[in-house]
Amino acid sequence: MSHLSAVRVAAKALPAKNAIIVFHGLGDTGSGWSFLSDYLVTDSKFNHTNFVFPNAPNMPVLANGNMIMPSWFNIKDWNITHESIDSEDFSKSLGIVETYVKEQIDSGIEPSNIILGGFSQGAALVLASSLVLKYKIGGFFALSGFSGLSSETLTKMKNDNNINTPIFHGHGDADPIVPFEVAKHAEKVFSEEYKLNYKFHEYPGMGHTTCPDELNEVVSFIRKCLIF
Repeated sequence: MSHLSAVRVAAKALPAKNAIIVFHGLGDTGSGWSFLSDYLVTDSKFNHTNFVFPNAPNMPVLANGNMIMPSWFNIKDWNITHESIDSEDFSKSLGIVETYVKEQIDSGIEPSNIILGGFSQGAALVLASSLVLKYKIGGFFALSGFSGLSSETLTKMKNDNNINTPIFHGHGDADPIVPFEVAKHAEKVFSEEYKLNYKFHEYPGMGHTTCPDELNEVVSFIRKCLIF
């Protein structure tokens, strides 16, 4: 794609040495997660960090009565499994994820200094990217996410570039949109089946959102992954 639509927060100090790219969920935009840059730049360690919050394209979403809204892929119904996800849309969006990563690499940032994060739909893309991304990056964090493709499809697409790259998956046990058991299925896929460097974090009482405890743990995770 020739133009990448995103909310961008350039590094406060040059040269930019790190990049954090965060993909939003259904119906949201990049601005919905741009608070994360404000949260992190209070620490001078992040002065050399680019922040990118991509905007999903608008499309009709079948599960919402074909209402047009920002979405990384079509969802056929709210029984969130790979059968309810449009796999062609999903695969196209995985290509978009890779394009954003390449953009940062082309700007001079080392792949190992790039973090991919996401919420809900965005988290599903991030989890799948841990298997298919052609660049070995610094880390992945997925919040309230799920496995969006079948194991058969993932196996056909996967490589071992990020077999040892740390993955943070956080999920609330009171999530009404992406039920907790759906997240635990993702844990089985990425930890047990593919044996990635994956860790699941449960947040009691949390719904389909984030919380201070989760955000604090994500920030700690990012600090451990990046080279400052």
